[in-house]
Amino acid sequence: MIFMRAESVFRIAGQSRTGPDTMGETSSSTPLAAKAAADTPSARKALRPLVLLVDDESSNLQLLIEALRSDYEVAVANSGKAALQFLRAGEKPAIILLDIMMPEMDGYEVCHRLKSNPDTRSIPVIFITALTDVASEEHGFELGAVDYIHKPLKVALVRARVRTHMTIRGMLDQLFNTNAELNEKITGLDRTNRALDQTASELQFARSRQELFARIFASTAEGIIVANAEGQVEAVNRAFIRITGYSSEEAVNQNHYFLKSGLHAADFYREISRRLHDSGHWSGEMLNRRKNGEIYPELRTISAVYDDEGRVSHFVSVFSDVSGIKQTQERIDFLTWHDSLTQLPNRMLYLDRLDVALRSCRSSTTHTAAMVLDIDGFKAINDAQGLQTGDSVLCEVGRRIAIVLRSDDTVARLAADEFAILLFPRQQSLADVTGHALLIAEAIRSALAHALECGGQTFLLTCSIGIRVFPANTDETPLQVLQSADTARHRAMLDGGNRVVFFEESMARQARQHFELAQALQAAIEQNQLRLYLQPQVNGSGVVVGAESLVRWEHPQRGLILPAEFIPVAEESRLIVALDRWMLRRTCELIAEMQRNACPLRISVNISPRHFIEAGFVDDIQRLLESSAINPSLLMLEVTESLMIRNMDDVVAKMKTISAMGVCFSIDDFGTGYSSLAYLKRLPIHELKIDQSFIRDAPADANDALLVAMIQSIATILNIETVAEGVETREHSEFLTRFPGLIQQGYLHGRPQPGTAWVKKRLEQSRTSSHAGH
Repeated sequence: MIFMRAESVFRIAGQSRTGPDTMGETSSSTPLAAKAAADTPSARKALRPLVLLVDDESSNLQLLIEALRSDYEVAVANSGKAALQFLRAGEKPAIILLDIMMPEMDGYEVCHRLKSNPDTRSIPVIFITALTDVASEEHGFELGAVDYIHKPLKVALVRARVRTHMTIRGMLDQLFNTNAELNEKITGLDRTNRALDQTASELQFARSRQELFARIFASTAEGIIVANAEGQVEAVNRAFIRITGYSSEEAVNQNHYFLKSGLHAADFYREISRRLHDSGHWSGEMLNRRKNGEIYPELRTISAVYDDEGRVSHFVSVFSDVSGIKQTQERIDFLTWHDSLTQLPNRMLYLDRLDVALRSCRSSTTHTAAMVLDIDGFKAINDAQGLQTGDSVLCEVGRRIAIVLRSDDTVARLAADEFAILLFPRQQSLADVTGHALLIAEAIRSALAHALECGGQTFLLTCSIGIRVFPANTDETPLQVLQSADTARHRAMLDGGNRVVFFEESMARQARQHFELAQALQAAIEQNQLRLYLQPQVNGSGVVVGAESLVRWEHPQRGLILPAEFIPVAEESRLIVALDRWMLRRTCELIAEMQRNACPLRISVNISPRHFIEAGFVDDIQRLLESSAINPSLLMLEVTESLMIRNMDDVVAKMKTISAMGVCFSIDDFGTGYSSLAYLKRLPIHELKIDQSFIRDAPADANDALLVAMIQSIATILNIETVAEGVETREHSEFLTRFPGLIQQGYLHGRPQPGTAWVKKRLEQSRTSSHAGH
């Protein structure tokens, strides 16, 4: 921290350097006597170029001092008034870095006074400012500034800009002014008698000085292009050849913009020309192209050189390749927001994205979730296998988590073995988000459970995950959301680890029960825990003409579970496809058994609309019919009206193909969904099932009775059968006997029974009836 009195100036001692000297500097290997003499202002000035920093903000001064003190003698003024007093005392810095926005006297006024004074007008002034508008820059150049350095300040660019202008001032002024002076001396000496020994000696000295400046021109680290007033290149130095790849012969007589990359618009170069015309100076960054085609960034300064009559005679461009600086800055920027080990976002970037998600949810009334994950027992891996193995495990864990997530979700490493996940907000309900978050958490646990090979060892990892669904209220901050998720994670670890805990326990229990039921149902299908039940269908005379197959779940611990509890879970988790195929296979087995015993009855099976999305559904039906060898007409597939709101053409094509095999179709719960005569006409329908909601009150409700009559009339016109569901009383049955051919199904005629037992009973009844007939 810099502390300064009001209107004060002080010097900063420069640091010693080793290695080759730069323009205007003296090697650090100065003899001890010379070093002792450096305590005087004049000695210091001779040893190192003096840079005057003028700024009222100590933080800016601190950064500038650190950037420049290793190469230059630095003087610091905290106001324009103090700077002018310093200069009046006889000090003459090589360059002045001048802040624009200062109280009492701003940088523009200080620059105006400097350029109005013959003793200080030649000192280059670089403005330091946060202003970026063109008008401000033009005003500064009109006052005589040579360059701008924009805030926030970057150390590397400050050094580059100052070194460039030191080079220009230290080299070009001396090169052209001294060269002109020497040329004048040489011309004068040539006019005199060369026979004079003294004149010959002076001539030799002048020529040696010319050679010295030629060597400086050739050996400077920055690339230099000297072009004539028409913009044709007349000379380049070795650094130009090294940076661009072009030889001197290839560059000479080219336009001085021949390196341009094509990435700048024409206006960019027109603006440079305008600045050179107005002020004789331009400085900035541009993208140019090397001879090998590579595009690189450079920091370039172009200055006009005037002859004795004030006309432009040459343009001199001095430039530095700043690729390395750019790459270093990009790396610094990356590490500011990312974890150096896993390359994942760090806590700061995670909280920033969490803040965006939180504001998005508030504005759009959406929800999403944040998670915190901890690897169970990770410390033991570090202790037993070493930090290198532990680091490799962390990188692999981060990779596996990222694979599970969607591209717009975020996984971050917070610290040690602690990771955080942010699900991108979408238009979902709180319950849907909760369920989705749990599925993602379980998918992550599953991904980490796979064997991980690292350092010659195999690891089976488990983790504890805490989840916070948000926003719960409008006052939550990102840090509070993250802390809530971490609290849930801590609870998961206290409960033994290897589990998922929601911060909102009520929703967590519901989501977990849902998920566990789906997992258990998957196992039930694989382990043959499902049971097929049949419910009879009878005609108006009470004779059984068919049955509907229904499913029950015989859970090892909970006993018999009714479909109302697990069918919705199956639908949501896509297990319904596997469940329906089990039902189809088992139904065909029972049809085949009855067919073999000369008691053929048609059995209907409910089919989810999801089957029609599956590419192999039609082929599966074909293979099932062939393997069971049943009469296809004995199999009735029940579909719901919701099927019709999908891809109608695709549905019709698949249903017609299956119907051509001999299989029948029934519309279940007819009248409760997308009822349309149009689709009835297009589809190969053999049966309509009247929903029980119409049957329940039909005997007493004229409207329901009318609806039943209308459905029956439609079926008669279309020559298809009808089945009435929910027949539970004599009144229901007597009402339905008014409609000839209508089939009845309900508790009045029989409750669902285990399929095997029901078929056995039907076969016994069939044999008894057959014997009685004989």
